[in-house]
Amino acid sequence: MKEHRSKVSSIVLSNDNRRAVSVSSDGSCIVWDLVNLKRLGCMFEKTMFKQVVFNREEFQVLTTGSARNISYWDVEGSECIRMIEGAQEGDINTLAITKTGNHMISGGDDKVLKIWNYDEGKLNYTGLGHSSGINRCIISPSQLKILSVGKDGSIFVWKMPENVLL
Repeated sequence: MKEHRSKVSSIVLSNDNRRAVSVSSDGSCIVWDLVNLKRLGCMFEKTMFKQVVFNREEFQVLTTGSARNISYWDVEGSECIRMIEGAQEGDINTLAITKTGNHMISGGDDKVLKIWNYDEGKLNYTGLGHSSGINRCIISPSQLKILSVGKDGSIFVWKMPENVLL
């Protein structure tokens, strides 16, 4: 199953283990059928993709990358359905979605951790503290903490805002 023409930067597996989505630095995002080992769809953007995640219901995927956007893609139709500006400068390197699916968290070369409302695409919170770009962020299983790691080796632990937990 080789379809990307350059380095694959992220891959995510569906909860039922039947599909996967991969993105690469050539701006391609591919949805895979893991049962029949074939490509189901392909999306393209003028960016170097950094990360891909499924939404809670897995009918959409979100991508981040060098174009500074968070893009929402319809998995079935392979179309971009929404694009929000995620940073004014630098790549967006990481994205995570809360268990409820109501919020997403991004981080990138602008050194700012951001919490967004998923449906509205509205920025709700910003976290400042990193002195270098953010490489990765994850949400703890309890949803009470956010962890982020910087390009300089730093590790930050953030408290999830209470209204994000609702």
